[in-house]
Amino acid sequence: MSKRSDKRKGEDGNSPTTPRMFKKPKMDSSTERSEENIAEAKSILRKIDSNLHVRQVENCSSPQKLIQYIRQNISKLNYGKVKKKTTVGVVGKTGAGKSSLINTILGEKHLLPSGSVSACTSVIIQVEANVTDSNYTAEIEFIPKEEWEDELKTLLEVLSDLNEEKDDAMVSTANEKITALYGEKGLDMTHKELMKDENFSGIPEFLVHETKKITCVKASDLSDQIGSYVQHEESNPGGCYWPVVKSVNIKVPHCKDFLEHMMIVDLPGTGDYNKTRDQMWRSKLKECSTVWIVSEINRAGSDKEAWNLVSNSITDMEHGGECKSISFICTKTDDIDLESYMRSAKLKDENLQITPKDPKYNDKRKSKCIIHRNKKAKETVHRSFKQLPTFKKHFNCGGNFLSVFTVSSTEFTRKDPILTRDETEIPKLKNLLRRYNDSHKDEMATHYVNGALGVINLVQGFQVSEMVGEGSVDHRGNGIICGSVPPVGVLVWVHSDVDGGFDVGHNQSFKAFSDYRRESYRPVVIQTCHCGALGGPG
Repeated sequence: MSKRSDKRKGEDGNSPTTPRMFKKPKMDSSTERSEENIAEAKSILRKIDSNLHVRQVENCSSPQKLIQYIRQNISKLNYGKVKKKTTVGVVGKTGAGKSSLINTILGEKHLLPSGSVSACTSVIIQVEANVTDSNYTAEIEFIPKEEWEDELKTLLEVLSDLNEEKDDAMVSTANEKITALYGEKGLDMTHKELMKDENFSGIPEFLVHETKKITCVKASDLSDQIGSYVQHEESNPGGCYWPVVKSVNIKVPHCKDFLEHMMIVDLPGTGDYNKTRDQMWRSKLKECSTVWIVSEINRAGSDKEAWNLVSNSITDMEHGGECKSISFICTKTDDIDLESYMRSAKLKDENLQITPKDPKYNDKRKSKCIIHRNKKAKETVHRSFKQLPTFKKHFNCGGNFLSVFTVSSTEFTRKDPILTRDETEIPKLKNLLRRYNDSHKDEMATHYVNGALGVINLVQGFQVSEMVGEGSVDHRGNGIICGSVPPVGVLVWVHSDVDGGFDVGHNQSFKAFSDYRRESYRPVVIQTCHCGALGGPG
């Protein structure tokens, strides 16, 4: 084993061939603070809600509508609509290495099926974290039967001998879809025969418009079971169900630290005959916070298809869209013809600072050529992007709008790699996902803390004299705020301990909460005060 490989193994204590290919990172301090602040805010709101509930039940003279309004706000914060996940859209032509890239980032050798000669071009695959257990799950959603009936009419019209203006691409697609689902015999069947229920015996969920659920302990088993729903297999005509599949949602365990609030969406392309799939594709594109364009490094400077796929979708992304950045990912960087590349790049051994006398000469020559080409590819992509006015017209293309990565999934998973982990740039992409995930957590924390402060401000607005005697404490000692309304911008909380008495020494327990607010928008001073209370009978 090479020194590079030994070094790589030493970093995480695991061979790169083990199922989990990443070491678990330490939690970022800002992420810890976000979680602490949400927990602190929830604890405070629970106390407020509990005390207000007591007022509702035991004191009919209390302003019931206002109390109910405050409690409803607390309930909305805790059980209301959750901020939707940050979505990463992955686009690229068949064979560009999208599936291998996603599998490697997830630390799974076999998850998303790949390697098909003729891959499915219509199924949307969504990948997110399974945070409930250690199983690999898939939920397969089918298009409505009525829509397949309409689409089938279109496919048969395309193949009809009466169609004098046949388009080769459309004919190929129509042939592929019918033979995938029905086999070769489907091409000779009528529309009525094709729609018979007996043809869908393998997918009864389709007939009743239900979601099919698959659960596996191993990623490879899930991959085998979902293959026929997402991929065209010419060796299995009549056994592929992807023509009637709308989307597949996959949940993967052991990736909560970077995928808990994320969703990776493999977007296969638009222009599908089925309106539901086409509309879903456009809808998902609008939801993307960032788009990853995947292309083989050999085509990085000339892959018009990948750029056009996104450029043609600018309207969908702009109107109501959320896209804030694009990453161009050059894959298969290890696939290089050394002699041809050195000749075309006019490189010699002295340029690479290597010598044939070195026992590691071949490995070093290849790694240095890869790194040299990676650098040139990044420059080429940035240069090509500047020549695309479409993006500049519709987006704020600042310095951080476009990022370029040069990755090798093969090198990252090899037992004896010639590139280091960092040189494969897989860890960079995973860290990018982690930053998106942490940013989402921070936004959730800010939203919740803002909501909590809004509730507390509502409570402060009570006419305390109507609720309890000013400056008095109820017999339970359960307090929320002091008896008089504090100055603007100052929150005065009274913390009660489990025994029912006031604990005036707990101001430190609110420190993280107050620090978070000071670091966010407006400064808030948090004090502890042994004075009046809101709660219990007056």
